[in-house]
Amino acid sequence: MLTENRVFNHLRNLRLIENLLIQGLILAIVLILVQMQLDGARQSFMSYMPPIGISLLVFTTYFVQPILVGVLNIFIINTLYKTKGWQVGFWLNGIFLLLTFSTVNLVLQTTLNLSFTSVAVIDIVLLAVPFGCIAHFSNGGWKKPIN
Repeated sequence: MLTENRVFNHLRNLRLIENLLIQGLILAIVLILVQMQLDGARQSFMSYMPPIGISLLVFTTYFVQPILVGVLNIFIINTLYKTKGWQVGFWLNGIFLLLTFSTVNLVLQTTLNLSFTSVAVIDIVLLAVPFGCIAHFSNGGWKKPIN
């Protein structure tokens, strides 16, 4: 308990750019891992009676994944920035982050003809801070301090 408290206090005392980098790295890595899992499972979804399989894939991709990403983002915001609660719903927060991430990846893959591995490296190395900024402000700038 005491070590957890020290870790949270240390995270809360970091500069803004460090917090944005941490938030962007965590979300980018999680989104990359989920995208890899969904790409790997796409054939299984499509093999299972195509209309039902595509429905399950769309449900998983655009309903379940945004909720999980939104919950993770709100948890990160509450931990790093000493806030509590949320202003935007979990799903809306997550779908905004997912669509931003997917759009950037699609543009990089199609315009530069890059593989998913190359795009994942670019996401982690170059786009972590911008993605952290988007993730931080996707909650509507909620500034309700913990007291």
